[in-house]
Amino acid sequence: MKVLLVVLLATAVASQLIAPLITVDEPIPGRYIVKLKEGRKLDDVAFKLDGAKILRTYKNVFSGFAADLSDRLVERLRKSDAVEYIQEDGMAYASAVASWGLDRIDQINLPLDDTYNQVLGDGEGVSVYVLDTGINLNHQDWVGRSSYGIDTHGGTGEDCNGHGSHCAGTIGGTQYGVAKAAKLIGVRVLSCAGSGAYSQIIDGCDWVVANAVLPAVASMSLGGGANQATDDAIQRMIDAGITVVVAAGNDNGNACNSSPARSEPAITVGATDSTDTRASFSNYGTCVDIFAPGVSITSAWYGEPDATNTISGTSMACPHVAGASAVILANEPSLTPNEVKETLQLKSIVDAVQDPRSGSPNLLLYIGEGSGGGFIPTPPPPTPPPPGCGGLFDSPSGTFTSPYYPGSYDNSMNCEYLITTTDEKQVVYVSFEFFDLESATNCIFDSLKVYDGTSTSDPLLATLCGDTIPDSLMSTGMSLFLVFKTDGSIIGPGFSASYQALESGDCGHTFTAMNGILSSPNYPSNYGNNEDCGFLIQGGSGQVVSLTFGDFELEQHTGCDYDSVDIHDGDMTAPSLAKLCGTALPDVVTSTGSSMYVRLTSDSSVTRKGFTATYLIHDSVTA
Repeated sequence: MKVLLVVLLATAVASQLIAPLITVDEPIPGRYIVKLKEGRKLDDVAFKLDGAKILRTYKNVFSGFAADLSDRLVERLRKSDAVEYIQEDGMAYASAVASWGLDRIDQINLPLDDTYNQVLGDGEGVSVYVLDTGINLNHQDWVGRSSYGIDTHGGTGEDCNGHGSHCAGTIGGTQYGVAKAAKLIGVRVLSCAGSGAYSQIIDGCDWVVANAVLPAVASMSLGGGANQATDDAIQRMIDAGITVVVAAGNDNGNACNSSPARSEPAITVGATDSTDTRASFSNYGTCVDIFAPGVSITSAWYGEPDATNTISGTSMACPHVAGASAVILANEPSLTPNEVKETLQLKSIVDAVQDPRSGSPNLLLYIGEGSGGGFIPTPPPPTPPPPGCGGLFDSPSGTFTSPYYPGSYDNSMNCEYLITTTDEKQVVYVSFEFFDLESATNCIFDSLKVYDGTSTSDPLLATLCGDTIPDSLMSTGMSLFLVFKTDGSIIGPGFSASYQALESGDCGHTFTAMNGILSSPNYPSNYGNNEDCGFLIQGGSGQVVSLTFGDFELEQHTGCDYDSVDIHDGDMTAPSLAKLCGTALPDVVTSTGSSMYVRLTSDSSVTRKGFTATYLIHDSVTA
């Protein structure tokens, strides 16, 4: 039995075929992050790079590199057995919107008492790496305790934005900080505008892994769209024993939709105001681990040695927890990052946060004596893949749909389907029953692209969108590759389609399988002049053949004397069942016996697209 194999590249099966290409919300055109498999190195793929510009190499968070790559080079790398995945590079931003915070985290109940008591210590002996816009090295709030690490923007590490200095002040400033004796190391990954590429942030993480002095904390008050490469870099820092604290983000949405906020082993921090209400901008949900003060926080700033500013954001909440982590580690330097997280959660004030939103743990940072009654949240169940975003089918025919069909698909989807047959005599035939995607010129928003092969480097057969049901599509070889991709705005019901693995053959082929497909030479391009192309379909005793046309376009003539498809009730010498030309789709033609001969002939002038038709051999029906 010939079996049709369909492989979804989002599953583990993908690694056997082609490395996934991961998209991000705000990509940098032509720039990619390539993660290599464990034990592999740049030299293993250098021959495929063909002079591409390598921007950064990674050795510590993972083995890989960032590079400017053409579409052709991306596809070459995806086929390399050394590549785990390729991700579009994109932009991340400081999580700020424009101090009572210290006063809040050392007492269980309101009102505030206008003091901050360091009952658990000052974080001495702990190094805190501030991955941000740099720090004001000469600020009086930390003179003698600060230094520069790496500047992934090619500068000196000096803060030219203020965001990084503000976070550093909350972490460890003498006046504004939680851990007033911790060492502060500026790792500049964001620009003067407060933004940076994922590749630059990963470069900063790579430096921290290689240079961190334990016990150590990494504070990351930044974020962007969800992306795997940043998540992998966070995981590697934590594996190296570094406690990583990240901002939940300022979208008033699900923190699980952004990175590094969605990182499970990191400590993800939401923001509250002075009334213990979740800040109106703060993200929430199961990816949040704890809340901390983040509205109208005063701290150090860039420029002058005594510069200050008062701003808001989960960026301001994150360094409160980073400082608290340093205090915990100063007392117990051997704690693992997960143990630091659990210690903070168990000490936190339970049920103090108003409107934490569904899924968020109601835990508010507390670094005073005793405990606020906190708990360790139960991890949420794994999120299942979207229904319909590909699938694994192992029959000769089947159906596939867009995610959530017949409901609407979601934003920012990237579903890849590879449909292939193991029989060299077969092709893949796809027909659509329903189709409704956002319509746009050149399908630039939501689209279904169909390639004649196994990847996007093969010929593109169609780019589909809108609400018109497309024509059926057929591979020329053994495979079709489909990519369904959506943007971040309008959504629709999507599509439903069926596929078949059908016997195929060139002119002169004799078909004996129970079903199959035949088409004119060069279809869907025009057939040639002076064609004489025949196909014999041969059934068994007591069987008949039914022929159904999927597409039909020949030169029109009253008697079909120029170009025609002649269908014979047997072999080529048998009586004619039909002589066809023009553009009208013919009715189903059925033989009276067990065989049928289909013959295309053309003259020396006009040519057209031709035809495609499927046949079925079945038992004859008698009255």
